[in-house]
Amino acid sequence: MRTIGSANSSGIEYEAIWASLSFINDDQTAGSSKALAVRTQDGVNQTVISRNATLAQVESSLRHLRRLGLTDSALHRLFNCKGANLPQQIKRLVSSLT
Repeated sequence: MRTIGSANSSGIEYEAIWASLSFINDDQTAGSSKALAVRTQDGVNQTVISRNATLAQVESSLRHLRRLGLTDSALHRLFNCKGANLPQQIKRLVSSLT
């Protein structure tokens, strides 16, 4: 597991991690494929973005996180990204992580 970034929203700490699906889902049968997950401090997954996620899937994950109250600045901290076009930056991030 590798921590990408973290952010706080409404008193809830969120962490973006890069890990195997078996680690993310706490299920050894989930396999070793890696994904980017956003989870709360108590380990509850809020969204999972796979390495081969489409831009639409990344945008859907971002909409979900915004509904949870995460602002754009919090999302930039969470995914350790700067600048405009956050969905495209996240898509590039997940495709480049090893």
